[in-house]
Amino acid sequence: MYVYICSEPGLWTVGFYTPDGTWHPESDHAARQDAAARVAWLNGARNTTES
Repeated sequence: MYVYICSEPGLWTVGFYTPDGTWHPESDHAARQDAAARVAWLNGARNTTES
C-alpha cells in the first residue's frame, strides 16, 4: 500500500514500506493534495477528483 509522508518542510513524498520497514519513495510533491491524489491512484482509486 502506498502512503505519503512529509519528508521535509514543503515536500510530500509518496512511497511504500516493505515488511522489514524499508522506505521506497515513488514521487515527490510540493502540495499535500497532489501527494494524496497520487497515493489514491496508486492504491487503485477509480476517481481521485470530487464532483
